[in-house]
Amino acid sequence: MPRLVFLALLLALAGCAGRPAEPPPQRFVRIDWLGNQCYRITSSIGTSILTNPFENGTGGRKLPSPLKTDIVLVTSEKPEFNNINAIENQPAILRGGVGIGLTSVTGIPIRGVPTYRNPDLPSSDGMNLAYTWTMDGIRFCFAGSVERPFTADQLQQIGAVDILFLSPDGLSAANCDALVGQLRPKLLVPMGRKGRSWTVGEVYRKDAPRISFSREMLPARTGTLLLAP
Repeated sequence: MPRLVFLALLLALAGCAGRPAEPPPQRFVRIDWLGNQCYRITSSIGTSILTNPFENGTGGRKLPSPLKTDIVLVTSEKPEFNNINAIENQPAILRGGVGIGLTSVTGIPIRGVPTYRNPDLPSSDGMNLAYTWTMDGIRFCFAGSVERPFTADQLQQIGAVDILFLSPDGLSAANCDALVGQLRPKLLVPMGRKGRSWTVGEVYRKDAPRISFSREMLPARTGTLLLAP
């Protein structure tokens, strides 16, 4: 009897080995546009990152209430980008000198790369932080409001990019194209006053201020994502 049981187990295992492996389930990230440069990016397990919360009157609309998140990224100390008082819980906040370099928050490694209005005279009031992180296999770069193409050192810190949030305000058309050419994202999310008039490649329009997608859904070539206000 033990010999028969052993043979039965071998046959069962052989049958399992012959079955094709099932592909892993897709993991969906959700992006909500809350106005101005304020986006909430939420992972498949519910961890959320909020970018540049703005004061009322500076973003064309009012932030939702209650507004909660796990992480806040502030690129510049201006009222349209740094209204952390609008957030009703106590998230981790990256801003200014605290945001520079690599930090792990709730298991997400986030790197802040400083850029300056005047690279020859770097100062806190002229600093913009470009943040990068990976969520559900998608590499994000929230560049904020840069004023020129990145240097070789900044590009090395930023690395590969799947989705790029970038404002063309304050940039020439040539510099806009140069920045996209440097990072070569799969999707460009243009922000700011000129955001909806600047597109690259195929344009993907969503008739809502939110979208959910997985890495498998990203286009092969750079396209532009436009969310409805």
